[in-house]
Amino acid sequence: MAELTPRELDGYLRKPYLCHFATVRPDGSPHVAPVWHHYDGRNLMLLVAPHAVKVRNIRHEPRVSASIPTDDGPPSGFVQVNGTATISSEWPRELLWTMSINYHGREEGERYAEKTFRESEFLLITVTPTKMRGWLFD
Repeated sequence: MAELTPRELDGYLRKPYLCHFATVRPDGSPHVAPVWHHYDGRNLMLLVAPHAVKVRNIRHEPRVSASIPTDDGPPSGFVQVNGTATISSEWPRELLWTMSINYHGREEGERYAEKTFRESEFLLITVTPTKMRGWLFD
């Protein structure tokens, strides 16, 4: 198993791997949900429904974790991110298009983004990492 360099971590986090996002419930128990993510080189960003459990949890406890495994069969690697999350009702419209195209490809992603933008409401969760590590399996 080889640990990823900072440059490799950056490249890995920009790939459309599903993010297993963990928050802490008010009773102290964990909540994990699979989500899309976008990494801008500094922060991990998620667009989520305003009524999502993760939103309520972050408002109570902003410390979060994410595990992002490869999705090509049995995982060949993963990245773990620990950090602090903030929630905002303001987010750049382009973020939805960027994420949709990243996960669905250009044509389907643009259709998905247009439809979702018209029909859904989102909040932006921004995770500022306090620790990031990643590994690839031999």
